[in-house]
Order: sequence, then C-alpha cells, then structure tokens
Amino acid sequence: MAIAALTFRAESDFIYAIRAYSDKKGVSVNAALKEIIAPIIGFARCRATEPRNDLGKFCGILKDTDCSELEATQSAFGTIDEEMWK
Repeated sequence: MAIAALTFRAESDFIYAIRAYSDKKGVSVNAALKEIIAPIIGFARCRATEPRNDLGKFCGILKDTDCSELEATQSAFGTIDEEMWK
C-alpha cells in the first residue's frame, strides 16, 4: 500500500484541539486524525495483520509486578560508588 500526504487546513482553535487530543492519547497528530476519521469513513483495516517495520517482535510487555521486580534488580545501577570516584 502506498503512502500519500494530505494537507489539512483548519482554524487555529481546531489545530490546538487536535494537538491537545494527540498529546493526551500519547500519539502523533497524524495517528490521532486517523483514529478519529477512520471509523467515520468505514476504514477499519486490522493493523494486527499488517506487516510491521519496527522492533516490536523483539520486545516484550511486562506486567506491573514483573516491572517492579525488574526495577528492583536494577536499582544498584543508579547508585554512585563514592570510593571508586576518589
């Protein structure tokens, strides 16, 4: 599927609102607009079946309990050894 660009002109209040929405969602303005517009126009492709071009297949997701355990094992790396720096 080819990627194309689209120029979108709107009032500054609208631009501010869409930027605030994208910041709140933690996504780009482009992704926010797609999220909002796609269902309205009936464009509902399944992203899970699309090939990805990132490192996602090498990354895992930690549950909160696992994350806490991992952070506990890494806490020593945030400590400065004063004797070593004399």
